[in-house]
Amino acid sequence: MSLIEAFDIHRGELISLVGGGGKSSLMFGLAQSWPGRVVLTTTTRLFRAQMGRAQSWVTLKNIGQLGEKLTRHCSCLVVGPADVHERDKVTGVSADWPARLLARPDVEIVVVEADGSRRRPVKAPAEHEPMIPPETTLGIIVVGIDALERPIAEVAHRPQLVCGLTGLSPEQNLTPAALTKLLTDQNGGLKGMPPGARIAICLNKIETPPRAAAAAAVADQLLLHEPIERVVLTSLQAEIAVRRVFVKP
Repeated sequence: MSLIEAFDIHRGELISLVGGGGKSSLMFGLAQSWPGRVVLTTTTRLFRAQMGRAQSWVTLKNIGQLGEKLTRHCSCLVVGPADVHERDKVTGVSADWPARLLARPDVEIVVVEADGSRRRPVKAPAEHEPMIPPETTLGIIVVGIDALERPIAEVAHRPQLVCGLTGLSPEQNLTPAALTKLLTDQNGGLKGMPPGARIAICLNKIETPPRAAAAAAVADQLLLHEPIERVVLTSLQAEIAVRRVFVKP
C-alpha cells in the first residue's frame, strides 16, 4: 500500500502536516507516491539540506518557473523569497499561498509542512504554532513512536508544554494514554485544525516488533476520539513505508 492510499488522498487535496519529527520525510514520501503533479511547500522553515530531496524547487521570487518545473519533474517545492533565507534554513510562504498554488490548473495536490519540531519525535505547539492554511482538507499529525522510550525532556520539542498537557514531569516517559491525550488535545495535536478537515495521525519509526505493538495500542486509543479518522503506522526511511493502517469503523 502506498502512502497516498494509506491516507486516502485524492486530487484537489490541501494536506497540512504538523507535530513531531518525520514531517519532511512524509511530505517528500507523499510527493513520490502521487502519480501526477504535486506542489510541496512550508509555512514555517525548512533545512537547506532537506531541499536536496525535492525533485525541483522554486522561490516565490521566481514563481513564474513553477509550470515549467512541474512539466519536467511533476513535483516542485515552493519556498519563500531567496533574499530572506537563513544560512542553514529557508523560509516558508504565508498561510494563504498553498490555496493559491492549488488553484492553478497544473497542480493536483498541495502538501504543506505547517509546523516545526527541531527534529524531535514529539511536540506541543507554542502560542504562534502551527501555521495551518485554513483551506486544509486533510490534517496529518506526525509523531515518532520512539517518543515513548525516553524521558519527555529528551524526546520533546517544548517539553514544558508537553508536560502541561499530559500532567507528567520532564523526567517521566510518555505513556500511550498520555501520548493519546497530547495528540487529541485542542491545544496539542489538534490545535489550529480547520473545521471540516479530515484528521489522520502518522505514527512513525515502526522499525521493531515492540514499537509495532506499542503503536498499535496507541492507535486503538486514538480512534476512540471523534476527530481522528485513521491512524497510519509508518517507517518513512524504509523502502516500504506503510506498515499498518487503522480506520475508524
